[in-house]
Amino acid sequence: MSSHGNKKSVEKSFGVYTEEDDALLIELYKQYFGEMNKWKVIAAKLSRNHKSARERYVNHLDPTIDHSDLTIKEKHEIDELQTNPKYFKKWAEIAKKISVNREQGRRTELQVKNYWNSKFRSQRRSKKKSYERIHNIMKIDYIVN
Repeated sequence: MSSHGNKKSVEKSFGVYTEEDDALLIELYKQYFGEMNKWKVIAAKLSRNHKSARERYVNHLDPTIDHSDLTIKEKHEIDELQTNPKYFKKWAEIAKKISVNREQGRRTELQVKNYWNSKFRSQRRSKKKSYERIHNIMKIDYIVN
C-alpha cells in the first residue's frame, strides 16, 4: 500500500483567485496570524495548496505592498545587486534590501523578478538586427541568400 493511501482526498481549487477568494484569504490571514502552520490551515479552508495561498497573500494582497511602479533609484539598485554574485537571482533578498526604510510600503520578490526579466528580454530583443528578426520570423532564406 502506498503512503498516499492513508490520506484523505481533498479536492483542490486551481486557477485564478476570485474576489471572494481574496477576501476570504485576507480574513483567514487575520484570524490565523502568528500561528504555526497558518498557511496549511488557511489553504485547507480555501481548498487550495498552501504554497499558492501564501504566494497570493505575500505577493498580491498584503496591505504593506507598494503596488506603484518601481522608481529609477530602485531599478538602478536592482541592476547593481544583480551584478553581485551574492544576490544574483535572489529576488526575495533583493526585494528586502530595496524595501528597507521605504515609507510607501515594501516591494515584493515578484515585482523585482518581473522588472529584471522584462529588462533582460528587451535587451536581448534590441541586440538582434532587424533583418535577423524578420528572417527568423518569416524564414525567408531565398531572399537573404
